[in-house]
Amino acid sequence: MNSDHVGARLRRWRLRRGLSQRVLAGLAGFSQGYIAQIENGSAPLDRLAAREALASALQISVRELTGRPDEEPSRALVSAAAMTELRSGIIALAVPAVNGGEGIDPPDAGVDTAVLDGYFVGCRYDLLVPALARTLTALASPPRDLDDTAGRRHQRRVVEVCSTTVATCVQLGHPDLTLVMAGEAMRTAEELGEPAHLGLANYARIRAVYATTGAARVAGEGIDRLSPYVGKDAAAASTYGMHHLISAEMAAQAGRASVASAHLAEAEAVAAHTGERPDDWFSFGPTNVVMWRLAILVALGEGRAARALTAGFRPEALPSPQRQATYFIDLARALLQGRGTEDSAAAALYRAETIAPQQVSASPGAREALRALLSRPRFGRDSRMRGLAGRCGIRD
Repeated sequence: MNSDHVGARLRRWRLRRGLSQRVLAGLAGFSQGYIAQIENGSAPLDRLAAREALASALQISVRELTGRPDEEPSRALVSAAAMTELRSGIIALAVPAVNGGEGIDPPDAGVDTAVLDGYFVGCRYDLLVPALARTLTALASPPRDLDDTAGRRHQRRVVEVCSTTVATCVQLGHPDLTLVMAGEAMRTAEELGEPAHLGLANYARIRAVYATTGAARVAGEGIDRLSPYVGKDAAAASTYGMHHLISAEMAAQAGRASVASAHLAEAEAVAAHTGERPDDWFSFGPTNVVMWRLAILVALGEGRAARALTAGFRPEALPSPQRQATYFIDLARALLQGRGTEDSAAAALYRAETIAPQQVSASPGAREALRALLSRPRFGRDSRMRGLAGRCGIRD
């Protein structure tokens, strides 16, 4: 996205609403410095969550903020009714009195986190959101007369389901739903006191506040808390590694290449220790670290180095459609930072859609790559490419 263009539009709308930078920052949940950077063009406004937060604060649509008619997709992956049910589930868990405070036996009836994980990894957001709504409502009934083992199992499920809810809402562009769930996950994890679940909950907090300047601080706090357990607890080590990966991404987006490199190096060292963990929450391991390195190259504007990084790389070694599709989206973005690689970039996008159609439709990165291809003469007239663009909500 053209930072200068959107920054100028943001300033015009802010002044039209009679708001100072400080007041707008408070309404949107950002710092005044971040608003100033967007307006002067030194910070991009690439994340949908940030655009939606600012548009909401200004009481305009995202389309009006950015000036892009393709900002709002023509069809939703998840129905409005399903999102309403999810909001009700979030409220039920966060405010148990809404349900009358009536417990059920057992309190986790119908809660199967493996099913939720399967939907998320498979990018079946149309199935995941209704399932999350039902699960949150089931978890909302307070456990009673449980022994310690059952009580701790319930707490683990609350942390895991809240974290999945945060990740899903981020992916689908509903940042307003993330803070409550991240807070509930962290509160429950603190009561549970298990390092791996503390790491999972803190990662959800990072995702919830990602667009703010405080996100790096939240990540740093998590790294400090998890560090003592890296050599003792593989699950905690994987969450520690993920904290370094997301810290590397944030540093890259801020143009801090050396900081990003240091975080990546630590994540690689941890992955060498843990090995591949395809069945944990994050699918952490050497393969996933390479996928993140690609995304970080793109964020640094060094996508042309992707060919060396990806030569001989096998993304299918990680059995996660969500990660595989994201990898091919990032590969397309990397290739488009150069010239003469449009065919390879298009092939990467088609491959991503084959693996996980809903991931491509929900991805701002995919739409960015599609716009870039459509702006180049041959692909602008290509019916297959225009068909993919239409499925992602990009219209003329």
